[in-house]
Amino acid sequence: MTKANSTRMNLLYLLLDRLTKKLERQSDLEVVNKILFIYLYHLTCAVICIIFGIMALTGQNNALSFVLLGAAGVLILNLIFYHFAKHQRTCKFILTLLAAVVMLYLLYTGGTAGTGFIWVLFFPVFSIPLYGLSRGNVVSFIFFVLIIAFFSLHQQIQGSQEYTAAVSIRLGGAYAIIHLMIYFHEYLKLHNYQVLTRSIIESKNEIRQKEDFLSKLSHQIRTPLNNLTVVSNLVNKSRLDPELRDLFDTIMASTINLINVVNNIVKVSEVKIEKEVSSQVSFDLYASIESIFKLFRDQYKDRIDIALNISKNIKTNYIGDPIRVKQIFLNIIENVIKANPDHKITIEADVDVAEDREQETALTFIVRCPLLHLESDDYGNYYARPGPELIHEGTYHPDDYFIDFIIAKKIIEFYGGELDISTSDNFTSMTFRLTLKKDTHFTGYKRTEPDREVTRLLQVKHKVELKDSNILLVEDNAINQKIIILSLKNLVKNIDVAHNGKDALDKFGSAKYDLILMDIQMPVINGIVATKKIRELESSSNTLTPIIAITANALSGDKETCLAAGMNDYISKPFQVDLLVQKMKNLLESGENES
Repeated sequence: MTKANSTRMNLLYLLLDRLTKKLERQSDLEVVNKILFIYLYHLTCAVICIIFGIMALTGQNNALSFVLLGAAGVLILNLIFYHFAKHQRTCKFILTLLAAVVMLYLLYTGGTAGTGFIWVLFFPVFSIPLYGLSRGNVVSFIFFVLIIAFFSLHQQIQGSQEYTAAVSIRLGGAYAIIHLMIYFHEYLKLHNYQVLTRSIIESKNEIRQKEDFLSKLSHQIRTPLNNLTVVSNLVNKSRLDPELRDLFDTIMASTINLINVVNNIVKVSEVKIEKEVSSQVSFDLYASIESIFKLFRDQYKDRIDIALNISKNIKTNYIGDPIRVKQIFLNIIENVIKANPDHKITIEADVDVAEDREQETALTFIVRCPLLHLESDDYGNYYARPGPELIHEGTYHPDDYFIDFIIAKKIIEFYGGELDISTSDNFTSMTFRLTLKKDTHFTGYKRTEPDREVTRLLQVKHKVELKDSNILLVEDNAINQKIIILSLKNLVKNIDVAHNGKDALDKFGSAKYDLILMDIQMPVINGIVATKKIRELESSSNTLTPIIAITANALSGDKETCLAAGMNDYISKPFQVDLLVQKMKNLLESGENES
């Protein structure tokens, strides 16, 4: 293949690839294929009609030239009509009728060189794929009947082209053979497509079963591991004799090793971003991102400075899933913090309009942070580079420096974008692009004061000391309840227990709590749903009861799901009691007075 041909093929491939990806964001693959077929057939037929129309005009066959060029004009108008109106059935009918008329005219006149009848053989080539196996077969057969009728009445019609009986039989036979071949080809394609679809569904079910197994396994292992670690902290080792203390330390070392094994499950879990589970609601882009930033400002007061800059050209709400947007920024910022564990961090996020269309807007997001010393492996995973002293000593473990951008990458790819990470001398930039539908019913946009949703979801009720706090523990496991109560009873004023999400809602409505410790997997109502309903109950005020997720769910994406649902913090089992206490203090003692 020559370089020119290769370039043309690359350009065609890029055009089709871009058009297909754009269409896939709006429809499933089957609909995308039909749309591409319609565009392809119209453009191909229009080009052929123009070429042969000019040839007929050059050969002084003005009537044929008028028919072909007129047909090209109708095809272009029909394609324009379809592009804006999206009436697929009408568009296909006009295309088919026009093709049938032109082909019968060529059969009648013989075309410029008397070989125009050959074009009728192409009718089943486009009609069967265009309409599908069943309807396409009927359409092609009807046209075949018209050809037989033409040959039967040929003497009475007295066309411009003479056809002998032998030519008529050969032409009809050739049409029938082509019809059967195309029909058989489409049948095999449909059959293979159905087999492939079944295989994909079965594979997805197997993957989902494996992921559910991993999730349940993680949950089942983490719960007793958490009990071991918490109870071990309550044991007074000074009262043990040396032999028992040595045995106890061995048990704890084995427990820690098992914890590391369970934590590795997170890295092999798959992040599922499925269209059918994505909500499509009107949301304020500024409020959604700012709410996540405030979470980090409150949690890392002395270490992090985050600024959000949204272009003034962004003046509308959007239709989409705000949780997905929140998950992207949660995942990115958490990993930035993980890669800079000991330094003050300044993060800037810029949002600008990349392309503004009537129904949707393509937005460019740029997150800048201090320089990340990242390394990547052959699988696209990122790792923060440890300090030179650790590298020299060889005392670091690579998994401790694993930077997990999988969640952000998956969601961005779901929206048809790509996460690009680039570095300069002083900072690292993470750039991505999302296309969001405009909320056409939204007429105004205020950014002069914090959004009510942000204030409602992020402002705690009041500042309170841990020892004076009233806590609601939502946990269905009796052993877990006892262990957490045993760990916290001397540190807080009171702990009430709810056995599931419904019980938590009932207690929340009848008493005031300073903080809620929420399990996720519970009967009746789970922790995610309970949190959302609590936030709905608080919607009439501008205050928030802090909620910390204490859960054995620790697979990839679980933390982001909890925080995006309205929780303030997250801790996975097994955990150290000191870490839980510190998180509780951060939320309780950094509260803002009610306004």
